[in-house]
Amino acid sequence: MDASIVIRAKNEARDIGETLATVFRQKGVGTFEVIVVDSGSTDGTLDIARSFPVRVVQIPPERFTYGRALNVGIAEATGDIVVSLSAHSLPASDEWLKQILAPFRDPSIGGVYGRHMPRRNVGTLELFGMHLSGVASSKPRRQERDMMFSNANGAFRRALVVEHPFDETLPGAEDLAWADWIERQGWAVYYEPRAAVFHSHGESLWRLLRRMVKDQPTIWGLKLGVLAHRPAADQSAAPAYRR
Repeated sequence: MDASIVIRAKNEARDIGETLATVFRQKGVGTFEVIVVDSGSTDGTLDIARSFPVRVVQIPPERFTYGRALNVGIAEATGDIVVSLSAHSLPASDEWLKQILAPFRDPSIGGVYGRHMPRRNVGTLELFGMHLSGVASSKPRRQERDMMFSNANGAFRRALVVEHPFDETLPGAEDLAWADWIERQGWAVYYEPRAAVFHSHGESLWRLLRRMVKDQPTIWGLKLGVLAHRPAADQSAAPAYRR
């Protein structure tokens, strides 16, 4: 199957080169394209990205949300399957892409996400959160009611995201909200630990807590059933962008 890899980035010069080099070493897959959505990098990220055979799309930083950046990349994508990868998520093997695409052979699977392996910079609290959420587990699982998902290392059928884009109004956890929606439509999500990446933020405690706080309203709104899924027509129009 053809795939599109969408990488969201801002000031990722430290990691994006290694990430892209590893992406282009992937084996055992068909054709794929790579789209980098940049939201205002000033540190050389764009120059590094353009040294690879990728398509670069730029959006204004003031219009950035996680969902909007990903939707812009998906609008550029042509593959049947779209893979979402953070610029600092380093595939752990040259079969990462093969492994994250494999579960889609099951026609009931709408989304797949892979394992997160901590980098050396991981803090104790972040490591605890990774294990608590299940993204560090070594055991595969099929989910039909669990909304867990990760756009730092995930994939989905493009037709499903065209039908129901990621919510651009959410400050965080747009991936969990989308997974909750597809499961409510009868689709399953699959966790594939063999599709592993090295991914952790190495943040200060304050930055980690601030990021967690952004996610909590969405998470609790979904758990309590009070977060309405926003139809595509209700979302703000995608911002102007340039290559």
